[in-house]
This record gives sequence, structure tokens and C-alpha cells, in this order.
Amino acid sequence: MLRRLCLLLALVLVIAACSNGSETTTSTSTIGGGETPTTVDGQTTTSGSGPTTTTTPSATTTAPDLSGLEGISDDTRAQLEELIRQAQEIRGLPFLTPPIITVVSEDELETRVRAVVEEEAEDFPADESLYKMLGLLTESADFESIFLDLYGEQVGGYYDIENEEIVVPTQEDGFTLIQQGTLLHELVHAITDQHFNHGDSWSAMLDEERLDEATAYQALFEGDATMAEVLWVQTLSQRELGEFIAESLEIDTESLNAAPRFLRESLLFPYDTGLSFVQSLYVNGDWAAVDDAYSTLADLPGSSEQVITPDDYTRDLPVEVAITEVEVPNYELERTSVWGEQGFRILLNQGAGVTTVAPAADGWGGDSYHQWFDGENSALLIVYQGDTPSDVDELESALLEFATESFPENHFAWVEQRNGALYFIASDVPAVGEQIRAEVGLD
Repeated sequence: MLRRLCLLLALVLVIAACSNGSETTTSTSTIGGGETPTTVDGQTTTSGSGPTTTTTPSATTTAPDLSGLEGISDDTRAQLEELIRQAQEIRGLPFLTPPIITVVSEDELETRVRAVVEEEAEDFPADESLYKMLGLLTESADFESIFLDLYGEQVGGYYDIENEEIVVPTQEDGFTLIQQGTLLHELVHAITDQHFNHGDSWSAMLDEERLDEATAYQALFEGDATMAEVLWVQTLSQRELGEFIAESLEIDTESLNAAPRFLRESLLFPYDTGLSFVQSLYVNGDWAAVDDAYSTLADLPGSSEQVITPDDYTRDLPVEVAITEVEVPNYELERTSVWGEQGFRILLNQGAGVTTVAPAADGWGGDSYHQWFDGENSALLIVYQGDTPSDVDELESALLEFATESFPENHFAWVEQRNGALYFIASDVPAVGEQIRAEVGLD
């Protein structure tokens, strides 16, 4: 569900926290020069293939080297060099290995983004069927087209984890302030990936279908980069800030506004809720606390619950919930994972009011789910455990309301408590839902 694609979205969300391009030549450059030792707080580290960590943020920076970047103006080159310095100074960490910056035209950026979306297209049919079965998408919606339109509109640049490459668009007369903020955001991704190897950690979570953990971890590194962008915006003069806000108001958000509510909430979560989570760490322990979270959140294990409620971080750990192995004839088991507190919030938000959703989802203790797909129809089984029996009661009431008021007609939905756990079963085909219900002992 909304896997690697979320990383591409570089929305300008710092505005709320803080108060047409020409063709260019595609060119690539590296910053720095090979495996040179870097001194950080008196300790010497050498860049290499494995992750490198530092204990305390430092003002030490690696000098930019853009000698290999061709086809850009002197103004653009100067802006890049300054942003490279600023990213390191604001985040308190130096570059350890030379990240790659690729400057492309607006058209080529869109082409690259669409290629990434299309690479993930094999997951779309099953996910589209699931979302339609749950009533999150209309029957006529084309999920892939929605994504292509959304990313074609919203992406202002991105950090490619697999290739460790920052891809940004430019104009002949230099980067606009919005583009500068986006580039600084992506530079921070490159810095933290070098120090904490979050790209590999996140990819492993996705590959192992630890999806709620991946949601929480993405909120950490997106919140981190957004926090740095907020601090950068605070360095702007009043005139520049006015230009930044004015430019942001001209951004075309038609596709985002038209996207289904669940999709908007899923895409925005790593940025807005992630920012709040990182701010709580930063206030209590500066960047060192954020640095520690990269290993701590991965080892807990983490959950979206801990990001939504920072007071739960390191304390309210998810419980492992057993789920019955069920064979559904003519269906393949598409995914087994954890739905998570954020997943329940998104699901319930489609029909219930906020006053109902928050308390119902807040008591999440843990869950497991199976998702099946037969090439056309979907089926879903979630087994949920709350922190307390009253938490199970609250979610049961909220899911019953959702199933009654928001669930598509002629689809199967079943909500029932058994032995302290809550079962939610849904299917396009009522007979399949009944079979799953019987298999798990709810008949």
C-alpha cells in the first residue's frame, strides 16, 4: 500500500510551519572528492561502503565541488554550492561520500518520475481492488492514472535512494526559492542516508512487508528533512520569505486536491506528522536525539503509533498478533503485514468524524492482516488487539459505523470480538467473506 512512491513527493509543507522553466542540459556531478577522512568532534571517520555514524552534530562541512556539472549558469552553480554548505550547517552533519546531483529540465523530471511510478505498476491492480472494495476509491477510478497525474504535478525534486542521486529541475536564471528549499530538503536526505543508511533500512522494511514500521521510519527521515527546510526558511529575509510564500501559492495543486482523501492523507503523513515527531525529538535533545532515532526506531520495532503520539516513542511498543492461516480458493495471498494506527485512522476518516476516529484508533496495541486478490476481487482479514478492553470496544464501534455507513453495497463486512481480539473481515464477494469468517472460527 503506497510503498516506495511516497518518497518522491516533495511538497512545500514548511509554509504552514513557518507562519515556466526553460530547457537545460542534463548533467551530473559529485560533491567532495572520494574517500577522504572527515573530522567530526575530534573523531576521524572515512567514507566507505557501509553506514557511518557520528555521535554529536558538528559544524564541520565538506567543501562542494561542482566541477563536473555542466550546462548550468553561474548563478545556478553558486546557488548549489551555497545550498550544499547550508544543508550541512543546518543539519549539523558533513557529507561523508560525494552525493550525485543531476539537474534536468522540467519535462525530463516528469518523465523520470512517471518511469518510477510505472516500475511500481505491478502492485496497482491488487491495491486498486482493495481500495475499491473498502470504498476508498470509486468503482470507475483508475489508480495508476491518479498517481501519474499526482506525481507529475507535485514533484519538485527527489532523492533516489537506490542510486543515491538527487534529481532536480532548474531554470536558466537559477533556482527559484521554492526549488532551493526542495533541493535543501533532498540534500539533507543524502546527508542522513550517508550517516545512518536509512535508505537500506527502509527498503528492507518494505521488502519484508513490515509496512507500518516503514511508515514510521519514512516519517522520521521525511520529518528530519522537512525540519531542516523549516530552519532554512527561517534564515530568509522578510523579502525572500514573501517571495517564497507568493511562489508557493502559485503551485498547481489541482491533482492533489482532486485525489481521494485516503491518498492525500497517506502521502502527507510522512511530512506533516513526521515533522511534528522530529520537532518533539529536536526540542528535547537537539539533532543528537534525531540522529539516535534512526537506529532506535528501527530496533524497537517502530510503529506509526509512536510517530502520531511522540510520548509513546520507545515506550508503547506494538504487540505481535497471531493470525490464522486461511486458504481462499482461487485467490492468492497478496500481502501479510501490520495495518497500524495510521491505517485505521485513514480507513475510519473516510466516513466518521474526527472526534470518533482519534479515540477509536488511539488505543491501537497491535494487529496483523492478510490481503487476498484473485485478479479482480479482493478480500481482507485484520486481527486487532487494543491496549485495553475498552480500546477494543471503541474500535469495534467505529468499524461497525464505517461498515454500516461507508461500505459499498453488496460487499461483505464483518466485525466481531473473540477472546480479547477484534476481527474485521471484508470482501467483494459475500461467499468469500463468509468462508474466511468460518475459517477463523467466527461462524
